[in-house]
Amino acid sequence: MAEAETQEEVSDAGAVNVVKLIEDQNSYINSSKERMYDVITTFVNNAENSIALNDFSQIFKTVTVWIKFRPRKLGQYVEIMKERTTETTISIRYSDDIYIPHIKEVLKEHKIKMISNDHNVMVCKTPRPSDQDIEIAVQKIKVLANTARSSLSQGKAAEIQRLQSALKNEYLEAKDVKYAISSIEKIEEKFAAVLTYSRLEAEKKISGKLFRYDSNEAKDIHLALTRRVKKNSTVEI
Repeated sequence: MAEAETQEEVSDAGAVNVVKLIEDQNSYINSSKERMYDVITTFVNNAENSIALNDFSQIFKTVTVWIKFRPRKLGQYVEIMKERTTETTISIRYSDDIYIPHIKEVLKEHKIKMISNDHNVMVCKTPRPSDQDIEIAVQKIKVLANTARSSLSQGKAAEIQRLQSALKNEYLEAKDVKYAISSIEKIEEKFAAVLTYSRLEAEKKISGKLFRYDSNEAKDIHLALTRRVKKNSTVEI
């Protein structure tokens, strides 16, 4: 019962980076933390900015219409107002009423319904995404997460290689290298858990009621970090 309640309380904020970096006295450990933090930040930005269920921003770009017996690119005279775009509506600005019939044709093709039209701005309601649209978006997030996971591994490997080189060149003692490598391996595990959490937050926002965990391990990580974030706002690494 408690688990179910926790799952329901997960926010719909989308992909998030909840990491708070704690500085270490060891520069190699700090370097690995910063490198892996950047990986998580990049994933979050990509998941938020490149995944759109209803991306209608380009629907007028390639459309050619005939106005006064001359072909014109509709996208030069009609645009989606990104600053007014919401999850369920888009606003369309056009330069002249002569383009309205052509705009309506494009809207019909994409199953977009006009709500209002005033001062050369159309407000339209976008259709609900299909299950297939949602599945495609979720798969894109998984691909981004897989790429980020590889980057975390590469970051760990690079720092360990630096440490081994320092040991070989007698810049560091063996005990210090052993401690740093052990710490970096644990740090990577923590960042991997945060990546799983961030991925599932992104998937949950997109999937809504269709959201499902893809493994029990992912579910356990997500619920555990959800409780920690709810309590402390961040995950210290």
